[in-house]
Amino acid sequence: MPQNRPDLGCTTRHPGHTGLEDLNMPSISPPTSDTPTPPRKGYGRRRAIVLILVHLVIAIHIATWLILGETLAPLELNETMFTLELGIVTVGFIFMGLIVLSSLIFGRFFCSWGCHVLALQDLAAWILEKIHIQPKPVRSRLLLLGPLAVMAAMFIWPQIERMTDGRPFPSLHLSTDKEGFGSLITSDFLRNLPGPGITILTFLICGGLIVYLLGSRSFCRYVCPYGAIFSLSDRIAPSRIRLDAGADCASCAACTAACSSDIRVHEEIKRFGAVVSPSCLKDLDCVAACPSGALRWGWARPSGWRSWSSASRHRRYDFTWGEELAALAVGVIGFFAFRSLYGQVPLLLAAALGVLAGWATVLIIHTIRRRDLRLKPFQLKRAGRIRLVGWVAGGLAVAFLAFTVHSSVVRLHEHRVHQLWPQVEAGHAGSVQAGYELMQELDWIHQWGLWTPPYVNDRLARTAILLNRPDQAIEPLERLSKQWPSSNRVKAVLRDARAASGHADDG
Repeated sequence: MPQNRPDLGCTTRHPGHTGLEDLNMPSISPPTSDTPTPPRKGYGRRRAIVLILVHLVIAIHIATWLILGETLAPLELNETMFTLELGIVTVGFIFMGLIVLSSLIFGRFFCSWGCHVLALQDLAAWILEKIHIQPKPVRSRLLLLGPLAVMAAMFIWPQIERMTDGRPFPSLHLSTDKEGFGSLITSDFLRNLPGPGITILTFLICGGLIVYLLGSRSFCRYVCPYGAIFSLSDRIAPSRIRLDAGADCASCAACTAACSSDIRVHEEIKRFGAVVSPSCLKDLDCVAACPSGALRWGWARPSGWRSWSSASRHRRYDFTWGEELAALAVGVIGFFAFRSLYGQVPLLLAAALGVLAGWATVLIIHTIRRRDLRLKPFQLKRAGRIRLVGWVAGGLAVAFLAFTVHSSVVRLHEHRVHQLWPQVEAGHAGSVQAGYELMQELDWIHQWGLWTPPYVNDRLARTAILLNRPDQAIEPLERLSKQWPSSNRVKAVLRDARAASGHADDG
């Protein structure tokens, strides 16, 4: 290996290194005079055009629904869960199958050439680069298991529960729009999509904040369950980035410097003649960066599990094992705390928030224990003294962890609500006592939660009416009528509750 090869480690001190711990330093030192600067054109520009066209197709899809009143159901990959659970063949399930089939042959091209979330991440990285901030990929041993864990929570655990309960697997069938969720053509385009607020929050966190704090494409690396599935199929794909026949790799590391997925491309090429890491998204930046044109995408031996033999060969990690375990514990708590919080937070956003909770934990530990600390471009701590920006960052981290703890308590009460509600609604034996307990749980969420979601007001009102306490249904119905102003049913029930309580003239 040439001695002038750029050192890719996070912790090794280079000549002139300040010794400061930098949570957002570039993972690769600037190219030396012998290392060509990787070009940023070529495939990158073509991929940007393709991703813009993808968003244009999405816009046309929505416009078709707005104009015609119905269209093809959203291509949401999470609809695969409903196919596995209910047997309904959804558009999302079909789309997922086509992507997996393509990755079994061509590898993970969809992730970098067709995924709108990756487009947001790359856009965020480009904006940060324009303001001279180059986020460093945070290297963690346990975070790499995140996508597999989320994949198991989405697709595997529900099937384990099914088998444990003795329920049979459903038969595959099609559904019409009149039968409810699952039809291929729908007039309810938003049927499986979060509201605009949650959508914007998801994009800002999964496509923006996580990039700044954890590095380019960190959502793909540490959260995305679909990426975990595609990485498994990539391992048996008979194609990948490879060394051209008759070409020689000079180990200049220009390809590694160009890789946005934090892969040591030049080392894998030198050792295997191809990129074997399943994290390779086939964006072809490394191909464009090679100064000798020695790299190309082509047919090659499937990688199998060869990447395991080299995954940690020269890898330096940013956290100690103690920090990793602390981040893991808090991250798992955060995931369950945020999942379906207030009936709103989708699974992928909850997973991203859980990862950020783990990162906040490590930030606090580093702020306390390390002499110098930097979060590019901010110097948080120098010579043992915490700067003002360090106090701000630490305060935000503590506040976020406090929010995580509060959300955990809210979710415990919500879990109890979901346990009691079927018993109360069905009127089973003991439903009266369960109803009073249910109202206590719902009242707690209303009093101490950061927000009272519609389902809380709805169940409070319905439980009060079932218990023949219409006076206690009035207040939640009034709140619900503001949240659902177009619901005539809520208005009618509110009038009946006021009349039954002797408040017919109120409002």
